[in-house]
Amino acid sequence: MIVGAATPLAIALVTLLVAVEVGLLVYALVDLSRRPAGAVAGGSRLLWLLLCVFVQMIGPILYLAVGRRQAARPAPSLDATNAAGRDDAPRERHVAQAAAALYDAGGARAVPPPQVPGPPTAGTQPADEDQPAPGAQPAARGAAVELASLRKVFAGTVALDGLSLSVPEGSVFGFLGPNGAGKTTTLRILAGLARPSGGSARVLGSDVADGTAQLRSLVGYLPDVPAFYKWMTGAEYLRFAGSLFSLSGAALEGRVEELLELSGLADVDIRIGGYSRGMKQRLGVAQALVNAPRLLLLDEPTSALDPIGRREILEMISALRGRTTVFFSTHILADVERVCDTVAIIDEGRVAALAGIDELRQRRGGLHRLSIEVDDREALARALRDAPWVRGLEPGESGPLLVSVDDLEAAQREIPAVVARLGLALRRLDDDELSLEDVFVSLIEGADR
Repeated sequence: MIVGAATPLAIALVTLLVAVEVGLLVYALVDLSRRPAGAVAGGSRLLWLLLCVFVQMIGPILYLAVGRRQAARPAPSLDATNAAGRDDAPRERHVAQAAAALYDAGGARAVPPPQVPGPPTAGTQPADEDQPAPGAQPAARGAAVELASLRKVFAGTVALDGLSLSVPEGSVFGFLGPNGAGKTTTLRILAGLARPSGGSARVLGSDVADGTAQLRSLVGYLPDVPAFYKWMTGAEYLRFAGSLFSLSGAALEGRVEELLELSGLADVDIRIGGYSRGMKQRLGVAQALVNAPRLLLLDEPTSALDPIGRREILEMISALRGRTTVFFSTHILADVERVCDTVAIIDEGRVAALAGIDELRQRRGGLHRLSIEVDDREALARALRDAPWVRGLEPGESGPLLVSVDDLEAAQREIPAVVARLGLALRRLDDDELSLEDVFVSLIEGADR
């Protein structure tokens, strides 16, 4: 009688357990299929799938209890940002405060941003780098980087051919050039990862050829393609990077917290394998700052990023002005115009121009651009095409005729005469500002010729 009575109860219990197990398994599998890999503990959905299927009951319970992570919030699109009318000022202030906290905690002295040095003649090296440029800060503040006739030859190929320049301490210095100009080679030499074939390179007053540990402790470096341990979180990776500089305990934890705030990754708890490209670049800049360096070397930090990712990196760089020296290589002209104090344009391992952004636009590599409005642009363009002082013509389908000239006085004297000879009406003749892109292209194409 007892066995007979227990049988229905046992069947009911077994049925209930089976139903619970199947329900948990189905729920876990559905949740797992919809959840991105970055929101799963360990970053592997396959591992949790096998655990749920082959470890009945326990597997689904473990997954639902500890296997799920909150997914990182996606960055808003540009359209959404513009539609919301979001003000970037609060974020920029937050980044600036985080940069100040990093260097105040690190004991680093803020350096006043430099005034722009006077440029050398276009296409030539600076005549005397020890001589202060007009308008520069007092020499006592020193130069963060000094290159003198720097050469680097790879198997007979000349990568750097007498490169000379000086970077004021505390500045954001743009190192601009086309692909293959020698930007990465220069940064690798400054970081101590390559040796020059000739000339000298000095960082913070010390020759990089000496390669001392003390000098390395003052420099931060982000390569053009940074690599990370995908199974680490951002905080874990920064702790690892900090340990290489003998940071530990409360000092290391404070530094990691400051860097996560500066890079905008403080609320991100997924592993690096689930990071976007922009998040990885920001983490790369953060690891380069883990030792609060006096010189930060960034090799193409905004390359291949979308506009939002570029803006976030540039905000970080701008916030560091006056707290450290940033040597920033790129081929993206708009980035240089936005954050740099001074820019060197290099081509084929030589300096083509070295000046402040505004002064470089004014100097224009020896070029001026005139904006001319007449009633027949095409006729005027044909008449001016063979003039010896004309370097370029942009007739366009509408608007003024843009003429690039290398002798402004001759152009201003002869253009009205040409207009009168053609019987045209001269409505406007103005000096039009060239963009940095115009200067860059004219210098590089001029060097090629």
